[in-house]
Amino acid sequence: MNNFCKIEESVELARKKISMLRKDDSLVFPMFTDLHTVDSDHEFMDRLTFALEYISKKIPCDAVINLGDIFEMLGRNIHITNDELKKRFERVLTAIHEASKVPVINVNGNHDGIGTDFFKQDFWNSIVKGKYGNAMADYGDEGSYCYIDYEKSNTRLVILSVPCDSDLECDMPTPLWRFGKHQLEWLKNTALDTTKDVIILSHVPFYDKYTGDKEATLGVWDGEKERVSYISALCGGIEDVEDSVAILKEFDGQHNARLVAVLSGHTHEDDVLLPREEKDGFRNPLPCTQLVTAATCHYSGIERTVGISLDIVVWTPSENKLHMIRIGDGEDRLISI
Repeated sequence: MNNFCKIEESVELARKKISMLRKDDSLVFPMFTDLHTVDSDHEFMDRLTFALEYISKKIPCDAVINLGDIFEMLGRNIHITNDELKKRFERVLTAIHEASKVPVINVNGNHDGIGTDFFKQDFWNSIVKGKYGNAMADYGDEGSYCYIDYEKSNTRLVILSVPCDSDLECDMPTPLWRFGKHQLEWLKNTALDTTKDVIILSHVPFYDKYTGDKEATLGVWDGEKERVSYISALCGGIEDVEDSVAILKEFDGQHNARLVAVLSGHTHEDDVLLPREEKDGFRNPLPCTQLVTAATCHYSGIERTVGISLDIVVWTPSENKLHMIRIGDGEDRLISI
C-alpha cells in the first residue's frame, strides 16, 4: 500500500473522530509546520497537497494553518536570488491554497524571510499579506503579525511574526530573534484588546532556547553575496520572550477573556507543556498550555510509514477543549482549559 492510500485511511479515521467532536461553535483547522521543501514539485509538497485536498473533500474546515519554515535553507546554502525565492514561495503557497479550498494562515518561521534569512520584512509581507484567502485578517502596521476573529466561537487567532526585529552585522550576520517593540505594543493594545478567547500562533515556542555550541558558524547566502552566521543565531530562541510573556500573563489575568493555548512548530518534535510546567531543562512560563507540532514530512522511514504528520485542530469553547487529531504519523492530543 503506497503512502497516498495510507493518507486516505488516516483522513477517514480523523473524519470519524471529528464528526463526534464537532459542535455548533467548533473551529476546525488542519495545521502543518516545518515542511522544509524546495519547490512546489517536491515530494514533500505532493504528500501535503494530496492530504489537504482529501481533507477538503471529507472534513469541513475554517482555514489551514501553516506554522512556518516552508523552505529548507533556500537563500542560505543555495545561491538563489530573492526574486526567484519569492516565486518559489508563491508557487508553494498557491498550491497549498488551491488544495485546501479554504484560507491559508501563514506564520513566518526562521526560514521564511525575516531576519534569519537576511531579508527585510517587506519581502515576507509581499508574499503573504492579505493573500491566500485571508481578507479577514487584521494586520499590524510594522509586519506580518495579524489577528483573525471567528464570531461563531467567540475566538480570536493571534498570528505572531518571529523573528520580526532582527539586527545584522556587516561581517557576521547575527540575527537577534525578537518579536520587537512595535509587534509587542500591537499585541498588548490591539490584538489582546478583546473579550474573545485567544489562541496564539507562533513558529518558535515561547520556551525554546538554543543549547548547542554558541561559537559554531555556518556559511550562508543572503540573496546577494556570501556571508557567515552563528548557528546559534539561526536556530535560537526569542530575545524579548520575557516581555511577551508578561503581556500574555496580564491578558490571562482578566476575567472577561481566556488565553487558550500557544501553537508552535520549529523543534520538529511533538510536545505538550502545561502552564508553568518544567520538562527537559525547559520551563513553560505561560499561564496556558504550549502545544508544539512535529515537522510535517519526515526525512527517513517514508516507505514504512504514512510519511506525513499533519494535525487537525478542533477547538470547542462550549466544552473548553482543544483536540489535535493527527493525520499520519504521531498521536492525537487534547487539552482542557
